[in-house]
Amino acid sequence: MKKLYITLLIIITIFTFGCSKNNTSDNMVKLNKVDISAINNQQLKNFIDEASQEEGIYKIDTKSNTYIYFNGIKNEFFDINCNVEDNTLNIEANTNKLEKNASQSQKLYVIYQKNTTISNDKTVYFDTIKLTINDKESSFKNIFTTK
Repeated sequence: MKKLYITLLIIITIFTFGCSKNNTSDNMVKLNKVDISAINNQQLKNFIDEASQEEGIYKIDTKSNTYIYFNGIKNEFFDINCNVEDNTLNIEANTNKLEKNASQSQKLYVIYQKNTTISNDKTVYFDTIKLTINDKESSFKNIFTTK
């Protein structure tokens, strides 16, 4: 009887640890939503105002951060998420048509990397960004770099 309990305990242990799901909280890179109305950087504000005239996804590089701006005029971007695989940051989203008279959908995210500082000694977890919208590879409408 003792052998049966030990065998059962070993099987349960193997199953529990061998089939554990990956925890996404350990991702080294994630997208943090930014309140557009709270932005202090005037160059960033100006670019968002300019970009808000055309629908698309924009990449904005500043001295200390990289932002991804989703501007929906006819479509709303939702289910926005990311992961890093083989030094590529994969950003995925889906779209829905905005209803008539619906306000423009604007979403701004900053790319947050764990274990980085504001100084130039960043740990780099990716070297390219791949956009996938509605399960199709896409590209940035424009890339803006501030000094």
